[in-house]
Amino acid sequence: MEEKRDEEARQAAKFFIISNTEVACRIQSTLDIDVWRSSEAFYNLISYLNDVSTEVQGVLSSASFPVSENIRRLTTIFDKLDEIVTSSPPAFQVVDTMASASLDLGNKGYRRFSRIMLRDIYQILEEALPVNKCSYVNELGQYLSGAFGSSTKIEYGTGHELSFLFFMCGLFEAKILRREQDLAASALILFDRYLKFVRRMQVLYSVVSANCQGAYGLDKFQFVPYIWGAAQLCHGAPFSPQKMLDENIVEEYKTEYMLIDCVRHVYDTAGGSFARHSSQLWSLAALSSWMKIHRGLMFMYMEDILLDFDSLSALRFGELMPFEKAKSGRQLGNARLGAISPVRCQLRTSRLGTPMNSKLKLSPRKDNVYSDALSNSGLSLGSECSSLSGVSVNLPTWMEEDSPNTK
Repeated sequence: MEEKRDEEARQAAKFFIISNTEVACRIQSTLDIDVWRSSEAFYNLISYLNDVSTEVQGVLSSASFPVSENIRRLTTIFDKLDEIVTSSPPAFQVVDTMASASLDLGNKGYRRFSRIMLRDIYQILEEALPVNKCSYVNELGQYLSGAFGSSTKIEYGTGHELSFLFFMCGLFEAKILRREQDLAASALILFDRYLKFVRRMQVLYSVVSANCQGAYGLDKFQFVPYIWGAAQLCHGAPFSPQKMLDENIVEEYKTEYMLIDCVRHVYDTAGGSFARHSSQLWSLAALSSWMKIHRGLMFMYMEDILLDFDSLSALRFGELMPFEKAKSGRQLGNARLGAISPVRCQLRTSRLGTPMNSKLKLSPRKDNVYSDALSNSGLSLGSECSSLSGVSVNLPTWMEEDSPNTK
């Protein structure tokens, strides 16, 4: 009997050692950025971004492809977060014209959502993970809870998006998701579900952008969907980059390509001339190929986001995404673009007779894993594109050397 109790005690001690592995913010000053660039977490992140880019090229967002049970379970996280948002409506606020314009720009109803989310997120995550992987709830939960913005300033930015990327990388490192079957679905289903949820949150609570570039940035809130959206178009694109901002193209392909859905969202939520409120995105349309756009976006992401102290200061590291130096000889590599992806091959050979633009078909379940938030917004397109007259656009150095005439 005593031996049995000792064994149970040892098992309990082992569980708490694993589940309470310290997860902490490690980038305390700009001096830590060089350590971050050589860390295991940095290499894991870049490898994941490139592997997904390779996997999704030529694959439509609405295509039918295999979806694992773990991906299904993870998408239910956002169904439950949607319920929290529904139960936390925007607060009624009286506008004080005498108050400083820099204070309380967002709706305070967001803080109620944030409190409930932080209270429930670990239990929600535990229910979505396989039973034998629950020892990772602590670390994955901290990455996930940091992916929905700051309740103090009621703001959201690419640093919070980066925290969700850490969450997804952690899922692969913990072997909850598997690279051979879940890479494409992690971007086109799980990340897309996250994207639709945070867009709902941003609009409902008037969340302020934490990004500092303003009109000279790529997007007020997001960056990664542009990278993966450009990768989708690197094989078999039905239109050229010069057409990416055309309203007819946006309307036709907004459900097929992640990048075009992002452009559609900018149209819906930003007022005025496209060239003025999104000049960097406007400039990308001057490039001659989708591969050049993808290469440029990866360069921008690594320089403007992954080396930006403000984006990194709240980022946490742990066992799955270590801050320790990467193993000697490990190379960052690049996405393998311009060739048909394994998923596209699978769709051609194993789903004969299924149109490439058909809706994703999931196995029947008792409960619907996907909420209405998965469907694209029914909002009409906003302001029309206008010319660049009166607008000064500075192209980055990687764009200047091979930027063609758009006419």
